[in-house]
Amino acid sequence: MKKYIQVFLLLGFISGSHITATAQKVGVLDEVIAVVGENIVLKSDLDRTYYQMSLQYPTYNGDLKCELFDQILTQKLLLYKADVDSLVVPEERVNYEIDRRMDYYANQAGGMENLEKYLGMSLIEYKTQMRRKMTDEMQIQEAQNSIISDLKVSPTEVRRFFEDIPKDSLPDFASEVEVAQLIIAPKPSAAAEKYARETAERLRKELLEGSRDFCLTATIYSDDQGSKKDCGTLGDFKRGQMVPEFEAAVFKLKKDSISKIVKTQFGYHIIQLIERKGEIANARHILIRPKILDSDLEKTSKEMSRIRRLIEADSITWCAAVAKYSTDENTQANCGYYVDPNIGTSRIEITALESDVALRVSGLKPGGVSPPHAVPQQDGSTWFRLIYLKSETPPHKASLEKDYQKLSVYALEKKKQDTLNEWSKTFRKDVYVWIDEKYMVCPDMDTWITNKKVLNTNE
Repeated sequence: MKKYIQVFLLLGFISGSHITATAQKVGVLDEVIAVVGENIVLKSDLDRTYYQMSLQYPTYNGDLKCELFDQILTQKLLLYKADVDSLVVPEERVNYEIDRRMDYYANQAGGMENLEKYLGMSLIEYKTQMRRKMTDEMQIQEAQNSIISDLKVSPTEVRRFFEDIPKDSLPDFASEVEVAQLIIAPKPSAAAEKYARETAERLRKELLEGSRDFCLTATIYSDDQGSKKDCGTLGDFKRGQMVPEFEAAVFKLKKDSISKIVKTQFGYHIIQLIERKGEIANARHILIRPKILDSDLEKTSKEMSRIRRLIEADSITWCAAVAKYSTDENTQANCGYYVDPNIGTSRIEITALESDVALRVSGLKPGGVSPPHAVPQQDGSTWFRLIYLKSETPPHKASLEKDYQKLSVYALEKKKQDTLNEWSKTFRKDVYVWIDEKYMVCPDMDTWITNKKVLNTNE
């Protein structure tokens, strides 16, 4: 069942195709192998998905292709439900999701131009192709949510779920830890702040006077290592992608104009707008970052040592220390704890931690705090960190007492899957289903075509 659930969740990208919209596009090398309502399943849909999943699960214990086929049929059934229930996805949500994915693809490809070359078509053409697929995807998700989103599990259900697992099938859990971090970014001195501001003002003045070239100045002076090699150019970005101060300045500029000095958490910026199309802008900038001196690093390290002594002396709790001193906004809210992204709990397998963190954790006892240590950042700066080990669980067989949180997640997923399966068996009875007889060898296919038509391709 656990594997079945994993496959189902991984199938979120499979979208339905309306028969009238796609039938004419089916070529001689493809074929329709099923129809659910008015939504078709192409052989290529199944083959492509099977190939992708077989790479991720090379030792899958079961008939992966048949299970995937069943799940694709369920996706089509959900799409049919979305149409019947008029579950309309707002166009702005579809556009947002398309843009979000395009940004991700472009980032992987090294920019929008490279992505267009890779795709072999314009981004406008590709977005047009994506729109129907994305709309179907989101409708399927809406239909699924309408069935299972409100489900919860009680402690009794979690216990029953655990007790139903055969003793010889209890999973082995690796060593797990509850570990947190407190991070401080060194602050530049007042003198360094003043010098950076004055340098930025001087460079801006010379740019406006025409005695300096923006590209050359960015290449020589900018502290943004990622953009300086490209004349400070940032490429296309939308509202919400930059820090507020920077974004506000960009969207007030006229083409080719240069901003006043803009201060952000990164330093002082001189910005020039290259182009703006609605809510998308392309700009370049010169970043002057106040220099962090060795004395600033030493001061921060000493401050971290002081905080560590306070924690060890019980003069302040770990959570209170994170809330008061940490400069990492991403971890302040949850006391700095690392979180298992799959389960959402603060207990995480030690093998899932960064190697540096795991090494420091291995030298701690529960309740211990590591000495302060430097952590290099992507932008070239150096922060300092303390590591706190709250608890450690050795490798063990699944236990209700030790693993309740994890088991409750598994129990909920099983309940969702069971609920979806029951809904599917009931709902499909009144839906037109047509399956190629070659695929009737898969288990439980007869439940899909009871009183329905099976396509015999030999006729």
